[in-house]
Amino acid sequence: MLQVLNISKSFGSTKAVKQLELNVRVGQIHGLLGPNGAGKSTTIRMICGVLATTSGRVKIDGVDLATNPSAAKRLLGYVPEGAPLPVELVPNEYLRYTASMFGIHKKERDKLISYWADRCDISDVLFKPIGNLSRGYRQRVSLASALVHNPKLLVLDEPSSGFDPAQNAKFRSLLNELSETTAIIYSSHHLPEVEATCDSVSIINQGKLLFDGELKALSSVKPSLVVEVSPPSIAEQLNVSGITKIDSNWVRCSIDATESETVASKVSSLDGNIRLIQPEAETLESNYLRIISESEGAS
Repeated sequence: MLQVLNISKSFGSTKAVKQLELNVRVGQIHGLLGPNGAGKSTTIRMICGVLATTSGRVKIDGVDLATNPSAAKRLLGYVPEGAPLPVELVPNEYLRYTASMFGIHKKERDKLISYWADRCDISDVLFKPIGNLSRGYRQRVSLASALVHNPKLLVLDEPSSGFDPAQNAKFRSLLNELSETTAIIYSSHHLPEVEATCDSVSIINQGKLLFDGELKALSSVKPSLVVEVSPPSIAEQLNVSGITKIDSNWVRCSIDATESETVASKVSSLDGNIRLIQPEAETLESNYLRIISESEGAS
């Protein structure tokens, strides 16, 4: 569905995105992750045709965004972070306007607006001024406007901002249903929410793609162990990560599982002690932080 083919973006001498490749198919909810300044927002803007690529191509359902932008954008729904909405309009007016921009016939507009208002849980505020709505309701109005033309690709940037836990659960359920017929890109800094929603992710830093694959594949990238060592000064000599002080005598740290024997031998040679060796709990957040840290250490 979405093909991102070796795209790059430069601003003067600064290379914001470097030869990035992505493929997202129908049936996927694909997370796009990266720290601030990583090139994530630039990538999203290029995928949505808001920003031209310096090189490379973007195709949506086989339609080239550069050579046929109108046709490609009709296949796209985009919810930017903090999407500006006309506060003087009511959602029904705004959705009618959005539908007309996509060339939807008048006879079909009301049906589609009613359908997506119900799916996005905004039916009860369709005729209330947008300026009077809560942040969560505004976010759902933005979502409905991105879906009103039945896009084949949905791009979401911090989409659950302003949602309470119950609304988040409904939102995840809606995305799971949508993914049956729509390819979805989900960008967020809230990693637990990404982990609960997405089945695959791409991690970007310094304009480069560091990881692209299923969430379950992250845990096999580099298994690690949690160990506790004493005295604390030894941990600094081991060149390990995630050092946490337990008390005046012990610290906890993370080590590469393949180096456990080497670490144990080194601690012994330094007249130290080890206790508690166990697999480190794998989460998207722990793997994300490790991958980002390793990329910055190598640069």
